[in-house]
Amino acid sequence: MSARAFAFASASRVQPTRALARRRDARRRASNADGASSWTVVVDRASSRFGSDLLVERVSSDCPNAAFAGALVLTRADAPDAVLSERRDDGRESRSGRAVGRGGVFDAFATLPATLEGEARRGKKTIGILGLGAGTCAEIMAGHHDDVDINVCELDQAIVELARRHFAVGDLEREGRLRVVTGDAFEGCARSEIEFDGLIVDCFDENSVVVACLKDKATWEALAARLKPGGRVVANVSTGRGKGAKLDDAIACAQALADATSDEVTIWRAGACSIWNELILSGPEVNWRRVADEYGDFASLTKDWFYFKKPADAASGAPWLAKTLGVDNDSA
Repeated sequence: MSARAFAFASASRVQPTRALARRRDARRRASNADGASSWTVVVDRASSRFGSDLLVERVSSDCPNAAFAGALVLTRADAPDAVLSERRDDGRESRSGRAVGRGGVFDAFATLPATLEGEARRGKKTIGILGLGAGTCAEIMAGHHDDVDINVCELDQAIVELARRHFAVGDLEREGRLRVVTGDAFEGCARSEIEFDGLIVDCFDENSVVVACLKDKATWEALAARLKPGGRVVANVSTGRGKGAKLDDAIACAQALADATSDEVTIWRAGACSIWNELILSGPEVNWRRVADEYGDFASLTKDWFYFKKPADAASGAPWLAKTLGVDNDSA
């Protein structure tokens, strides 16, 4: 197993520290009648057809979870640790003056335009996002890239309405930088007449587990068919917070993406406050030095990506990625 594979597989076995686990348990025990913790104030609430109530919460600046201290977050009432989106106003700004994140998964998503190749790299770029959340990814991408048009499909109308009221979605729509439609994102993308330079997939079920169809090669084939030559798709397959989320599910999604495209995949894995996030990226190996040079804000986000290519002797349908990583289903 390669050093890169070893680094990824070893990280999969890192467990939360006891102190952080106690803090997380304390947050759950401290929940009040509104579903918020003692470190949050509920700003707004909406019923959802696809799970428990949605909460917009303001997190206090002294919250032990430094990743979200001081932020406005979108969560579900029965899963306060599964943050669907965040927005903060702490003085950090991008070149366009928009607030940006702090080096987490939403910022990693925003590197996508910088990784494109060939035709997809030239001129103004059309980016599709499957799963709005409250628009954190769209806001950060618009802040970093002046040359992108963003099209989003979100299943839950309640999320869209909260995002317009409390997050940046309404502003971006009025500026003409963002278009949001409501419906099944996968069906909508397959029917779309738009040819995308890049696609972002951020779709989870009511338990904050990545949707099962991402383990299906056919799903990725349908998405890849909507890309221009040189385009890429990146997806969040995080195993950090969902009830029942497992690492082998993330690996299955990554292999399905590779098998559906060019038999190669790049995996981003980074932890924050004991929570692991995984992104998977299609296409050939990225020149991360070029990305860091062209987009200085992304320099710190170019170090946690691991590239894997299907071995020439791998049998069709065999779990070659899990074998490469040294992770079997029983231990994942």
